[in-house]
Amino acid sequence: MGKDLYIARWWGNFVGGSDDSLLLLDYFGMQKEEKLSLKKIMADLHIDAILKNGDVNDGDAYFEMGDSCEAHFDMAVDVVTDLSAILLESLENGAVEMSALDEDREYATTFSILAGEEDVRLLLGGLDSFIAVPQEYGLAEMMTEEDLHELVDDCIEIRDSLQKAIDH
Repeated sequence: MGKDLYIARWWGNFVGGSDDSLLLLDYFGMQKEEKLSLKKIMADLHIDAILKNGDVNDGDAYFEMGDSCEAHFDMAVDVVTDLSAILLESLENGAVEMSALDEDREYATTFSILAGEEDVRLLLGGLDSFIAVPQEYGLAEMMTEEDLHELVDDCIEIRDSLQKAIDH
């Protein structure tokens, strides 16, 4: 077993606890490289354009699984929150152990994410968009007000931790 999961206090509840989270883990499990570029990850997931256009609430995030098959996420905001947490894990611990994110998955890989400041800022902007008006997101319709508030608090903590990580 490797290092303790830095993002453990958030991961597995609202962040990292959805079907979209499992789909994102499938994406990472399919990767062959141990060092992944955040720019490439965002392009593969089609969230780069979503973030640049400010469409986190309505954007269609997906990735290609080969043979003309695409895996679509239910909500782009789930991808933004989960990817932000996974990036933070990589920045703080130097790597991400798939087994630490989900013990039940068949992926036993470890990877790290190489991130330029501009790409991290795109993710931070996506988090900020959600934090500012969470009630306008489809996600709010599926959560109690208390749960939505807890998710927003988690996103604020993740955002602030990511900001600190890139400022150093």
